[in-house]
Amino acid sequence: MATTIRQVAEAAGVSIATASRALSGSDAVVPATKDRVLRVAAALDYTPSRLARGLVTGTTGNIGLIFPDITNPFYTSFLAEVESLVGAHDLGIVIGDSHEDPDREYALVRQMSTQVDRLVLTSSRLTDEQIVAAAGRLPIVLANRRLGDDMAMPPRLSQMVIDVDAGFTAAVTHLYKLGHRRLTYLDGPARSWSARQKRAVLTRVCGALGLNLTIVGIERPDFTAGLAAGTDLDPDQATAVLAFNDQVALGVLAALRARGIDVPGRISVIGCDDSLPDGLAWPALSTVDSSSRALGALAAAAVLDPESKQNGSVPTRLIVRRSTARAAVDLNPREEKTPEPS
Repeated sequence: MATTIRQVAEAAGVSIATASRALSGSDAVVPATKDRVLRVAAALDYTPSRLARGLVTGTTGNIGLIFPDITNPFYTSFLAEVESLVGAHDLGIVIGDSHEDPDREYALVRQMSTQVDRLVLTSSRLTDEQIVAAAGRLPIVLANRRLGDDMAMPPRLSQMVIDVDAGFTAAVTHLYKLGHRRLTYLDGPARSWSARQKRAVLTRVCGALGLNLTIVGIERPDFTAGLAAGTDLDPDQATAVLAFNDQVALGVLAALRARGIDVPGRISVIGCDDSLPDGLAWPALSTVDSSSRALGALAAAAVLDPESKQNGSVPTRLIVRRSTARAAVDLNPREEKTPEPS
């Protein structure tokens, strides 16, 4: 049976109220008494009850994190970073997975609003209006998402994003220099803010370089979707593929390998996130690094200071590995010069 605070108080020779104040770090207890209570609590292996403490403080001691797909390594790395930082402050974590369903995500937000003190929405698929409504209930941290410029910012909302501009510009320019002129982009979910940013950068850079860009929509950005896209891909219509994330790119590699289509000899592939363990992709996947751990550190800082509105940005960069190579069709010599994307 777990040790109770009553037992700690009796063993330390103080009242339950004094024991409670000592365990919470209150300055209302003299140092000698506080030290005695803490030593007794440690000896009895006492663990404070979050429920009991919440009845006194009006808080839960928990934060909530909602993800669109917790099986994606990008989000597990984000979670690991947040947990390591907020866990040191004795905060519990409640996790929800919306499975890429905006209705399920909003239901999780409403449910968690009574169970946690702060809420982190990661790559949220909610509308701006739904997010503003949620911020009216409790402090919200938006990770990998930003409200539209026409929305009034709630006082208890922080937001930090991954800036895909540099990474995706570098990816397209890299393929252009390798002679690729026909690119296919496997897009993210329609409700994804990140997908809109990536699509905008690709459209702009491909237009500046004169590349033919084909955008293929996918409902759920995972291995299965990538496998289906790779099965349908016509290498005569595209010499390179950019994927919304590494999971999709991994599916594309598997499909092309099953079809006997050489990567990168016949077609080059680039993913996004740099979330795959070494050796999982064959050939090793070129990717746009968008550090989820750095994003997690920004989110954790906002969680630990809920009264301060915080904004931040994580830069991206291209990591070139073995899944990209010169296009199979040689360039016309007059095309060798690389114009600068605007």
